Amino acid sequence: GGGGWCIQRPNGDVRNENGAAVCPEGLLRFWLDCKTGAKRRDVEILPNTRIFFTTGVWDRPGDVAVQKDQYQETVTEMENFMERTRSSRSRRENQSVMERILSLPKQVDESKQLELLMSKKMRLEREMPPPQSPQASNGVQIASTGSLVIKGKESAGWLPG
Repeated sequence: GGGGWCIQRPNGDVRNENGAAVCPEGLLRFWLDCKTGAKRRDVEILPNTRIFFTTGVWDRPGDVAVQKDQYQETVTEMENFMERTRSSRSRRENQSVMERILSLPKQVDESKQLELLMSKKMRLEREMPPPQSPQASNGVQIASTGSLVIKGKESAGWLPG
């Protein structure tokens, strides 16, 4: 049989196996032609069937390293921010009503800052390889799951249609 592959650069999020939006550097798409067919247990691939596979790929290890550094910096910044916020809250408990009212703009700004940090953390999580992703000796990583489509001239008996 034959086959082929390509790396497609997505221009938006794709869904992972849990239905969550992710944005890998690329999508590794490849196919295999199974001329003779195959059967194992309750699965059968009929002769002359093409099997398509798709999974996320991160083929620029330098970019992944930068993302991991940015992610760790963001997490540390969030932790520091949360600690400062807790300290501010405890100081506010001893303030008068007027001082509390005057501190509202600062609280709104703090809330916006935290929202920006959380958004950055979530974006980096969508873009980085999952922690369990296999890694090749050259640093390229692929997602440990993906999708599979079987296309043949006829349908197996257990498929509708």
